[in-house]
Amino acid sequence: MSNHSSADNAGILQLESSRFGSIEVSDAIVLTMPQGMIGFPDETEYVLLKQRPDSVFMWLHSTSDPSLAFPVVLPWAFYWEYEVKLGDEDLEAINVENAAQISIMCVVNVGADVRKGTINLFSPIVINNDERLAKQVINTADGYSTRDPLFKAAAQPTPVAMHEDEMKNVAVLQVA
Repeated sequence: MSNHSSADNAGILQLESSRFGSIEVSDAIVLTMPQGMIGFPDETEYVLLKQRPDSVFMWLHSTSDPSLAFPVVLPWAFYWEYEVKLGDEDLEAINVENAAQISIMCVVNVGADVRKGTINLFSPIVINNDERLAKQVINTADGYSTRDPLFKAAAQPTPVAMHEDEMKNVAVLQVA
C-alpha cells in the first residue's frame, strides 16, 4: 500500500513493491492514468522506476498494488524507425498541447531469455511530463502489434544504455 505524504514526510511516497521491497520516491514523480492500463482500469497511479541508471528497462509500478508493475522501455532503443500516430482525443485526454511535453513508453514482455522478448508497439503509453498525466493509447500507424520481437534479428546490436536526463519523472533505485 502507498502512504501519500503526511506532515512528517511531505513530498515522499512510501511504496511497497513485491519486486523491490519498501522504497521511497518523490511524490512529484507520480503519474496519473485516469483510465488505467488496458486490463487494469482501477489502478490509476504509477511511478516510473529504473533499477540502475544505465538500464534501458524501466518499471511502470502501481502506487497501490505492490505486485503490479509493467516493464517498459523507450521504443526507439529497439526500433529506431518506430512511428506513433496519436489521435487528438488521446492527446486532449492528458492535456498535451505540443510534442515537447511527451514521452512514449512501450510495455515489454521478457522472460529468462531477453533475446526472445517482445514489445507492445501497438498500444504505447503516452506521458505528459509537464502535468504527469499518462494514457495507454492505440497507435494508428500501420504495421505494429502487441508482440513485436524486441530484437528483430540475432545480428542486431544490443541497445545502448539510455539516460533519460530530460525525463524528470523517473526514480533510479541504485546509484552507480
